[in-house]
Amino acid sequence: MAHPRKKLAFLIALLLFCCQPEPYTYAVDSTTNLRDFHQFLLGGNQVLENPSAYDADENGILNAADFTLLKRNVLANADQEWKLIWADEFDGEQLDTEKWGYDLGNWLLNESGALESYGWGNNEKQFYTDQNTSLSDGLLTISAKKESYTDAVQGAYDYTSSRLSTKHKFSFCGGKIEVRARMDSGKSLWPAIWMLPEDTVYGKWAASGEIDIMEGWGSKPDQICGTIHFGDTWPNNTYLTKDYFFENGTTVEEWHTYGIEWDASKIRWFVDGECFSEQTEWYSTGRAFPAPFNQNFYLILNLAVGGQFDGVNGVDADPSIFENGAKCMQVDYVRVYQKSNHTFYPSELPSPSLIGYFEGSDAELKNSDAGTELTIHSVGNLEYGVMGIYGGQMLSAGQSYTLSFRTAASTVRTMRVTVEDDAYHRYLDECIVLSDQKQHYSFTFTVPIDMNADIKFQLGYFENDGALPMHTVQLSDLVLAPLS
Repeated sequence: MAHPRKKLAFLIALLLFCCQPEPYTYAVDSTTNLRDFHQFLLGGNQVLENPSAYDADENGILNAADFTLLKRNVLANADQEWKLIWADEFDGEQLDTEKWGYDLGNWLLNESGALESYGWGNNEKQFYTDQNTSLSDGLLTISAKKESYTDAVQGAYDYTSSRLSTKHKFSFCGGKIEVRARMDSGKSLWPAIWMLPEDTVYGKWAASGEIDIMEGWGSKPDQICGTIHFGDTWPNNTYLTKDYFFENGTTVEEWHTYGIEWDASKIRWFVDGECFSEQTEWYSTGRAFPAPFNQNFYLILNLAVGGQFDGVNGVDADPSIFENGAKCMQVDYVRVYQKSNHTFYPSELPSPSLIGYFEGSDAELKNSDAGTELTIHSVGNLEYGVMGIYGGQMLSAGQSYTLSFRTAASTVRTMRVTVEDDAYHRYLDECIVLSDQKQHYSFTFTVPIDMNADIKFQLGYFENDGALPMHTVQLSDLVLAPLS
C-alpha cells in the first residue's frame, strides 16, 4: 500500500496538472515503460533504468503529473502508430473469396502441382474441403468432422476439415497481426494460425521461412506456442519456439486474441496483449539477415486432425473426440496493421534460389547471395540427371520473355538450358559450353498459352563431354523478365 504522503502528493500533482491551461509538449523515450513507472510512484522497489525518460514536463521531478502526461501521449498516439491495412470481420453470410481461398485435399503438392508428400507433410488424417466452413453472427467457424470422404485422385478418408489462406490474394512484409479466436479441445486436434511466404525465393521449406502465430495441442488446451521455422531446406532446417500457458483456469476454448509484431530485427508473440516470446536470431543459409523473414507472407487458418503435432502415436486421429459431433475453430476477426512510417519491404535478391534435381548422379546444390553453386561428383547417364531448376514461373500467353544469367564451370563442359511447361513441352532449348571464365548469356522466347513454367539448367551426361572429373558450376545474376 502506498504511503499516505505519496497519496497526498499524487492528488495535489493531479489537481495542479488538471488546472494547467495548456498541456505540455514532450516526447516519450523508447525506454519508457508506464507499468514500471506506475509501480515506482506507488512506492514499490522498481528501479527505473532511464529516469529522465519519465520526466515528461522536464521539471526534474518524477510525479503523478508525469505519469498522466505519458499516459495521455500513449493513448493519443495509439491509433496513429498502427494503421489497419487489411481485415476480415466475418460479418457476411458467406466467406469472402476476394480475401480467402481454400487449400483442398490431403496431399502436399509443389508449385507445379506434383505430389511431394501425404498428409500435408505432417501425417495429417483430414481431407480439406470447401464445405467445412460457415459464417454466422459475425463468426467464422471451421469444423473438423468424422465422416467418410472419397476423392477420385487422393483416395478415401475418415475425417474432413478446412484450411483457408490468403495466398495470391493478400500478403505483406512486416506489421502487426491480431486474430481473435477460440478452439475446441480433444486429443489429435491441431488448430493453427500461421503464415507462409508468397514466393519461396530462398528455396523450398523451410529455407524461405514459416511463421506460426499460434498452434494448439488438442490434448493440452491450457497452452499454445509461437514458432518460426527457417535455416535450410528440409531436413537441414531448424526452428525456434516458445510455449504460452493460460492463467486463471482459462484455455483455448475461451476467446483470446493471438498476434505477432514483426519487423526487420525481431518477431514478438502476444496473447491478449501480453508479449510472451521474442525472437531476434534466425537465418536462411547463404543469405543476409533478416532473410528469410524479409519477404511477403500470407495468412493461413486451419484445423487439422491427427499428424505429428498431437496425433495418437504422432500419426493417428482419436475418433472418440467426435462422439458428440464436430470439433470447431471459431474466428471473430483477422486484422493486419502496419505503422504509418512503415519502411520494411521485401528485399530484392542478387540471384534467386534454384532447386536441385538429381537422378542417377551424385551432386549437391547450394544457394547464396552470390548465386547458385552445384558440386558434381558424377553426372550419371542422363542429360537431366543433374539440374538446377527455377520452378513455378507464371508466364502469360503471347508474351515474350528474356532469360539472362552468368555462368562458369571449373572444367569445360556442356549445359542445356530449357523452359518447359508441366507436360515437358519446351519453349526454349539452348546448349552452351562452359569454361572457367564466367560468361553472360541472354535468350528470348515466347509462350503461346498461360502456363506455370520451369527453367531448367541441365548438367547431367552429354556424350561430347566424355568423362568428367569432379567439378563445380556457378550460376548468378539470373533474371527472367517480360519484353515490353
